[in-house]
Amino acid sequence: MKLKLGGQLSFYHPCKSPQVEVQLDSPTLLREVLAKLGVPFGEVFLVVVNGELVEPKDALISQDDEVKVFPPMDGG
Repeated sequence: MKLKLGGQLSFYHPCKSPQVEVQLDSPTLLREVLAKLGVPFGEVFLVVVNGELVEPKDALISQDDEVKVFPPMDGG
């Protein structure tokens, strides 16, 4: 699966890359994928799977999915 880590989320990944390819053998909860990558699930606010906004806690990801995750954003 292709994973885009938006905002500061890429800083949690060891390579600091905003684009990550993850091999999945079966459908997996997004929070489990993020935990393996070292990205705190509590930092995720928006999740888009294959162009559709989904509920982060219920996101089930498959190998062919394109996933984008974003933290809460604040402006000033």
